[in-house]
Amino acid sequence: MELYVSSRFVVFIDSPWTGAGQDCARFLLEQGVTPIILASNPAALHPSLLHDYAELAVEIRACDVDSADAIVAFCRELQTQGELVGVTSVYEYYCDMGARVAARLGLAGPDPEAVAICRSKSAMREAMAATPGLNPLFEVAASADEAVEAARAIGFPVVVKPLDLTGSLFVRRCESAEDVAAITGEVMSLGVYLGHTVTPKVIVEECVLGAEYSAEIVHGKVLGLTEKIGSEPPLFLEMGHIFPARLPAGQEQLLVEKAESAVKAIGVTWGPAHVELKLTADGTDARVIEVNGRIAGDRIPEVVRIASGVDMCRLHMTALLGGAPDLTLNCERTAAIHFLMLQASGHIDAIDGVAEAQALEGVHEVHMRPGVQAGITYEANGSNRDRAAWIIAEGADRDEALGRARAAGEKLVFTWSPVAAAQGA
Repeated sequence: MELYVSSRFVVFIDSPWTGAGQDCARFLLEQGVTPIILASNPAALHPSLLHDYAELAVEIRACDVDSADAIVAFCRELQTQGELVGVTSVYEYYCDMGARVAARLGLAGPDPEAVAICRSKSAMREAMAATPGLNPLFEVAASADEAVEAARAIGFPVVVKPLDLTGSLFVRRCESAEDVAAITGEVMSLGVYLGHTVTPKVIVEECVLGAEYSAEIVHGKVLGLTEKIGSEPPLFLEMGHIFPARLPAGQEQLLVEKAESAVKAIGVTWGPAHVELKLTADGTDARVIEVNGRIAGDRIPEVVRIASGVDMCRLHMTALLGGAPDLTLNCERTAAIHFLMLQASGHIDAIDGVAEAQALEGVHEVHMRPGVQAGITYEANGSNRDRAAWIIAEGADRDEALGRARAAGEKLVFTWSPVAAAQGA
């Protein structure tokens, strides 16, 4: 049975959980282009993804997504059925693979070497090192002893990170040599995590103490800045995002210039990029925390759309299809995302209040993180995966938007029981 509805195709390599893949697919369908998702084991994708793509009538096909040769072979076969317009990924772990395959097939996309640099925190730092003022102090370490020595040279507090994970996994602020040794040992022993091989090294960085923001970028130009709300140390969980960020003109210009210099230094000047930055403690300078060669996660594209009317997923897909995306953006409203955290461990017996939260003024989304539902047993892992739900709301300004999102969050009630009690029931 023929499942394709068009003879023009865009292939996506895997899919993130937070909606960007579905948003891109909707736009392509509107343009008469058939999106196809590749996954190593389609049946193993999260049920929420399977549900959403089934509703869109988007096919998910099996392919070894860790093999460029396998993906190219799939695409060559697809080209016998029609025109292959693009190959890409909006998922952090496969954005570099998407760029590699697109380049091999002569399709539009970012420089694959530049996107690959973004996937390694050490390569990213090295690429930016020639531009003064972008990096904090940093050093790569291959053992706990090396990490402690680096931390002492940089000066406490420091931040220790794995080289190639995402979502703040195993990222820790460390106040002492003991803290550094402990988290470094944990990272070194991971081996494979969430299906991905973890490089047995860490990067030790100067802890930049000011407020955090992200720059949402297309084709090397900053469209706008997002204010980020973080958790308390030692974790670096993202607890909220507000767009547009309201800053003094001097600080806004500083962050824009740093972000655009960062993507230029790395070479991510085609398509979307998401650059995280922090101001120094006195607010007079800034350092780049991370450069991602992809569209922002965490539903940030949705708050940009609500606040400005500009859909970053559509901008990305427009570029992929060979068009020139309109990079002008004006905001008359403010939109905010508020995340709720799961407790450390336990069995979720019930989740109530979703309808009441959705009914509040200005609320656009009340969404459980995929996998969070009544009946599961959960144990926290100290990353963004510990977030239970997100709420998106809009308002006339920052305080109104964030206040509405937090008020909606207060309507959600999670009923827990201890794991032992749940297992003995």
